[in-house]
Amino acid sequence: MQVNMVEQIVEVQRKYEELQQQLRAEAAEREAAAAAREAEAAAMAAEQNRKYDELQLQLQQMMQMLQQSQKPPS
Repeated sequence: MQVNMVEQIVEVQRKYEELQQQLRAEAAEREAAAAAREAEAAAMAAEQNRKYDELQLQLQQMMQMLQQSQKPPS
């Protein structure tokens, strides 16, 4: 009877360790997916900032051209 009890304990410990490994693997996958999403969001934000800066520069250039065109000839 003691042998059977020891075998059951060993089996429960084995299953517990397997479950721990599985949970660790799933947590690592979730962390990797979150990091990928963060990197993608950062790349999108950088691209949006670049486009905004480009449009702002174009607007400044257009404003300068408009101001120059409105100056009376000297």
